[in-house]
Amino acid sequence: MRHIRQEQPSTPTRPQTKRFSWLRLCVFLICGIVGLAILGGVIAGVVVYQSLVQDLPNLEDLENYQSSLVTQVYDRHGELIADFFIEKRILVALADVPLYIRQATIAVEDSRFYSHRGIDLFGVLRALWVNLQAGEVREGASTITQQVVRTLFLNRERTVSRKLREAILAYRIEQHFRKDDILRMYLNQIFYGHNAYGIEAAAQIYFGKSVKDLTLAEGALLVGLPQAPNKYSPLKNLDLALQRRVHVLRRMVKEGYLTLEEARVAEQEPVHLQPNYQQVNKVPYFVEYVRQYLEARYGMTALYRGGFQVYLTLDLGLQRLAEQAIRYGVLALDKRHGYQGARRRLELTGDVLTDMRLVQTVTRPADGDMTVHEGETLSGVVLAVEDAAVRVAVKDAQGVLMPEESFAWVREPDLQQDFQVRRRLTAHEIFQRGDVIRVQVLRLDPAGRAHLLALEQEPLVQGSLIAIEPGSGHVLAMVGGYDFDTSQFNRATQALRQPGSAFKPIIYAAALEAGLTTTSIIYDAPIIAAGANDQEYWKPQNYSQKFYGPTTLRTALTHSRNLVTIRLLEKIGIPAVVAYARRLGITSPLTPNLSLALGSSGVTLLELTAAYSVFANGGMYVPPVFITKIVDANQRVLEEHLPQAQRVISPELAYVMTNLLQGVIANGTGRSMRAIGRPAAGKTGTTNDFRDAWFLGYTPGFLTGVWVGIDDRTTLGHREDGARAAGPIWLEFMREALRNDPITDFVVPPSVRFFQIDAASGKQATASTQAETLFEVFMEGTEPEKRAPSSHDLRRDIHRLDRERHSAARHQ
Repeated sequence: MRHIRQEQPSTPTRPQTKRFSWLRLCVFLICGIVGLAILGGVIAGVVVYQSLVQDLPNLEDLENYQSSLVTQVYDRHGELIADFFIEKRILVALADVPLYIRQATIAVEDSRFYSHRGIDLFGVLRALWVNLQAGEVREGASTITQQVVRTLFLNRERTVSRKLREAILAYRIEQHFRKDDILRMYLNQIFYGHNAYGIEAAAQIYFGKSVKDLTLAEGALLVGLPQAPNKYSPLKNLDLALQRRVHVLRRMVKEGYLTLEEARVAEQEPVHLQPNYQQVNKVPYFVEYVRQYLEARYGMTALYRGGFQVYLTLDLGLQRLAEQAIRYGVLALDKRHGYQGARRRLELTGDVLTDMRLVQTVTRPADGDMTVHEGETLSGVVLAVEDAAVRVAVKDAQGVLMPEESFAWVREPDLQQDFQVRRRLTAHEIFQRGDVIRVQVLRLDPAGRAHLLALEQEPLVQGSLIAIEPGSGHVLAMVGGYDFDTSQFNRATQALRQPGSAFKPIIYAAALEAGLTTTSIIYDAPIIAAGANDQEYWKPQNYSQKFYGPTTLRTALTHSRNLVTIRLLEKIGIPAVVAYARRLGITSPLTPNLSLALGSSGVTLLELTAAYSVFANGGMYVPPVFITKIVDANQRVLEEHLPQAQRVISPELAYVMTNLLQGVIANGTGRSMRAIGRPAAGKTGTTNDFRDAWFLGYTPGFLTGVWVGIDDRTTLGHREDGARAAGPIWLEFMREALRNDPITDFVVPPSVRFFQIDAASGKQATASTQAETLFEVFMEGTEPEKRAPSSHDLRRDIHRLDRERHSAARHQ
């Protein structure tokens, strides 16, 4: 039987297969898209990451990072006298920062500092909540590590890329450095306001002390500053600063660093600010001289950011004495020179309010301090001139000038008369209502209505002083002018002024080395030489306008005889004297003519004082030294200056010159300096028309030079010569500087000889000598003949000198 297979009905599989295929395709496409998106995201992330990190600094750069540091300058005793900086930052070890300051910093800035890895998400949320509650920014969200990154390497722009870069670098730093190292970086880098970078600089600027000496309350006040240094500055808004301090202390309580009672005690502690946020500069002329050297040698960046330690030869105590001597001497001379009159005159209207506003434009000081202080000098405006007194407005108060006490020095000007005989002027002759004048406060009136004032004026006269230790060349004090704030021109090192007779010792030393002696005779007689053209003649005169005939070298130098010195220069030769001056350290151009004998070529006070140091130092020239040592931030010695002595003349010649210069003080033009009361040698200097006045002098081991003049080279006034104008400054300074030093005499070299000399002839006296004798000094081998000359010998010598004079005149 044939079986017929019965087919089962087929299922509809084609539509299901199609749906499954589409589903697989969709899944595939979605996975592909997601995969591509992820891959694209990864690639984009890598690209973005690479763009963010491509110029991030290496951690090695952070290890070697050199912060901008303060260059500090010290005197020879280690006292800080100046600092140079762009950012005032003084590095301090973490161990030198008190624990409570570290704890306060962590409590306020980053309470989870020791537990996070550079970024603190919990801290961000906490800061957001605190700030929302306070209604203002009370806490920052950045960690201490992020702030270090931002301060050292990144800017403060508010962009996502900067925040991402900051987070990346913060994480890297956390992997590479210990937490304490990061905290140390923060405390040395963060800005505390008023140019204070780092906690040590902040402590010095706000409280005038080191960070290690801060109290808890002081430290908490500083810790609160970095968030908004200007807003919370105790120098600008003490109330806000104290509120911020409370917040810091309460944060310390919350973090368990303080008890509530300890915090309350600190909150009640009064604030004793000693602000010093300006650059230190206690001796501006000296410091500016050194600053220029440092900048030229190392560059401005190293000077202001390198953190050098510069040790000077300066003695701050002597510097203060020098400044005081210059100030008093210049003021006294300027007052002798005459009252300059009002600085200007205000046109007062008579209306009280209008006049008050006008007066305050003059009397209100720039620093805003309206309290009148005894001893200070102020700008004032004359309100009324009365017979008995002159009423003057100063700051927000008034004072009076009493004629007999306050301006008795104002006299009728007459440069041809000695100042003592000038007629005193009355108040009505001197002042007018509205005059703007300078006054000094002598005595305070508690009511502020009648402070006792004295008339002052900004002097036209200037002065400079250099004090040197001859043996080492160390410059112990230098003053370049009356007031650095008024004029930064340093008259001790920059001004080329004619030295006048102060140059003569160089010529006399050259003559002694050429074979002359202290008793050699030169003829003091008129000299006529050709001038600038054929129609002019040069007729030099002695200061006394007299001629003295045969004159010994000692007498000529003692009394500063011009004509003898000119003949002496002519005798030994101008080229020889110029070369001799170079040996003694004179570097300024010297005009090669006979006027060189009268000091017509300008020199600086520094180089002339250094030249005199050769006589004071036994014939050794030691270049002036201002800096003993410079050390960089890593304590590496960059330079060190030891005395570089060079023999330029013999010890015997140096002593003979010292002996001659002692005679100047004992019997000559510098005899007013005998008041020093100890062995001293020196020389005055005065130029034509009293334009320059000098005195240079020394005792064993100490040398000082003084110059006085007016910058535009006008006259100082009649008879204002070296002894009268410069001498008192030298004497005042030297007396005070040597007050506690023992009195010693100059050391006499073994080969120097002393002989009794016939005063008239300069020959060695014998038992038969009838004329006056004197004790004279000679270098070995230059002793005079052992007989007193006859009158025939004297006449022969005079005739010889006369022939020399006529021969020289014909040659001229």
